Amino acid sequence: MDIQYLMRQAKKLEKAMADAKEQLAELSVEAESGGGLVKVTMNGKCEVTRLLVDPKAVDPADKAMLEDLVTAAVNAAVEKARAAADEHMARATGGIKIPGVAG
Repeated sequence: MDIQYLMRQAKKLEKAMADAKEQLAELSVEAESGGGLVKVTMNGKCEVTRLLVDPKAVDPADKAMLEDLVTAAVNAAVEKARAAADEHMARATGGIKIPGVAG
């Protein structure tokens, strides 16, 4: 095997991974809970970019319900964001499983 060829391939893979990681911030997923009472938008880096709470979900007498709805929506968004990031990184690496890297 040609070591120079392997080095070039490794550099290409490294660049593809770096580009893909940068693009994760542009990826967007949305999740909701309570039948849409709480909606969370998150990017591919698992950063919440938007949180919407329907006024119907705000009941001062039942603060715990709102907390549960927000928690559920955020957790669902994290799951979707991770899955989308894994898929995105898998495309960037050609499906190669690299420890410590999404995909």
